[in-house]
Amino acid sequence: MAFRTPRLGPGAIYLRSLDGLFRSHPDLIKVAEIEPQALSTKGTEPGSLPRSGPVERQRVAALPQRFLVHGVGYPVGGTICDQERHLGEFQRWAEVLSPPWTSEHLSILHVRGDAGPDRHCGFLMPPLQTDAQVKLAARNIRQRTVVTGLPFAFETGVNYFARRDCEMPDGEFFAAVAEASDCGILLDLTNLWVNDRNGRTKIGDVLARLPLERVWEVHLAGIEFAHGHWLDAHSGAIDPELAGIAAEIIPALPNLGAIIFEAAPDRVSRFGPTAFLHEMETLHRLWAAAPAAAEPAPSPEAWEEFIAGRMLAPGDRPGPAVAPLQIRPEDARSFALYATLAASFRSGAIAELFENTTRLLLLALGEHALRDLIERYISVTPPAAFPTDEVLSFRRFMDLNPLPIPGLDEILRFESALIEAGANDAVIQVPVSRNIDAMLADIAAGRLPRPSSERSPVILEIGVDPVPSIRILEEQPAA
Repeated sequence: MAFRTPRLGPGAIYLRSLDGLFRSHPDLIKVAEIEPQALSTKGTEPGSLPRSGPVERQRVAALPQRFLVHGVGYPVGGTICDQERHLGEFQRWAEVLSPPWTSEHLSILHVRGDAGPDRHCGFLMPPLQTDAQVKLAARNIRQRTVVTGLPFAFETGVNYFARRDCEMPDGEFFAAVAEASDCGILLDLTNLWVNDRNGRTKIGDVLARLPLERVWEVHLAGIEFAHGHWLDAHSGAIDPELAGIAAEIIPALPNLGAIIFEAAPDRVSRFGPTAFLHEMETLHRLWAAAPAAAEPAPSPEAWEEFIAGRMLAPGDRPGPAVAPLQIRPEDARSFALYATLAASFRSGAIAELFENTTRLLLLALGEHALRDLIERYISVTPPAAFPTDEVLSFRRFMDLNPLPIPGLDEILRFESALIEAGANDAVIQVPVSRNIDAMLADIAAGRLPRPSSERSPVILEIGVDPVPSIRILEEQPAA
């Protein structure tokens, strides 16, 4: 599932009667969830479709909240699943409001009757939780996603039936539908809690079976007891026990994008604006426990650019070709470690292959100054993949930054020639003006080369075939 939800925050189902509250309290109501069916009208002529005017849509679009669009009339759980005639109005709202995802109920609303193939049964009914139903719902959801062009989440529904022997457990069914359709889940905790209190399924058992990474949205509402059942009535305040359940599960939802409070239009007037805002404060406390938004995975190019920006020398760093990654404090510590390890590898290559050069520099400069010299070299030159390339790069650096150390130039040229001859399987000629053997003996004894080691210029021929060899090719007598 590639979709990652933006973190929208706490919000509520939008009602016309609460329009002023939404506009005056965007600090508390961060999200307005729009139900297009509730804001549409329908003509009385047979075949008339729901409609709303552009003025209504633009008026709602001017709200200060972020938007979600939620369906309440065209669920995806039945064999009759309208994907064409009535979705035009839904899509018009989605186009104006640009929600990051849409949602609908995993329910049945239309069935076949004697009077016609498409009869409204008056209430959202639960599907039978079987393998066949999983396949049907998944097909409907995939088609709905294509029609709307937006990611889709189904709502976990209330179910006043006792579970049949042929049915999957609730959580297993919801998980199977989500996986088969590769969609999100609108986790209506109130519905699941009602199911629990009515004796259908324990809410903890349902939550334990859900793929929590697919939960994009949570709904909470008040319930009431009537007709011998607990009902998802959207009737008032969130029960403290339900709020406690939400507080336990919300930290485990890594892709949670919104928490929505639901209040029914016929109950909200008795509820009152002060109590409504109090529920929004409850949602804010719950939202504070939600996991931080997951960092989107950078492209391979962006990650490599991120590495280059800290591991390469300033003159060798590429310009920003992609959006730069933010360096976190822990990243800075990690880069410092990697830089230390890289520097250790590079300085180790120099010490190993330029053994006599390094000893001479240590004798002449001391340990602290030699360390500073190596660090200065590393800071301005790119690392090499092979040790031989690294030490020859150091030789070029020393040529550009000469030091007045007796014999340093000769030792550098001599050891560089040894390395080049071995690396290239070639014969290298190198001019020297001092007695190399005497210089090496002085360095091995822990002293700077003595002036007496000076001699007439000669050319040394260094080869490696069939065995390493050094011989004087040409010698000129002193004047």
